[in-house]
Amino acid sequence: MKRESYPFGMVLVALFTLVLLGVGCQQPAAAAPEKPPAAKVSKSKIAKIVFIGKQDACDCTRKRVDDAYAELQSALASHKDITVERIRVDTDSAQVEPYRKLRAIMVLPAIYLLDKSGKLVEMLQGEVKSEQVKKVLG
Repeated sequence: MKRESYPFGMVLVALFTLVLLGVGCQQPAAAAPEKPPAAKVSKSKIAKIVFIGKQDACDCTRKRVDDAYAELQSALASHKDITVERIRVDTDSAQVEPYRKLRAIMVLPAIYLLDKSGKLVEMLQGEVKSEQVKKVLG
């Protein structure tokens, strides 16, 4: 008799667990914590771009920096009002340091997109494509 009730009890426990899981998953969306609204970047939000490359770079880094700069120029074709400052991590270290403090450089090139007050809006690094820049520009 005891052996027959054990499987029946396990089935009841399993069904009870499934019911609880089903009820728990049907919570209203309002119960979830709200995320802050994503910041939208308008055309006028970006006022300055700082492009950080390297003067004495290996071939692969040189190609990545040159390609990213060409992509940046392509993306800026319709944004003549945005100034671009180009500096180099190995020769302009004093100029690079304030930007490193904003956000660390993981791979070159590093492209800092700043608003009118000089606050960082976005940073792009590495193999940057014009579509990425256009997305930030709005």
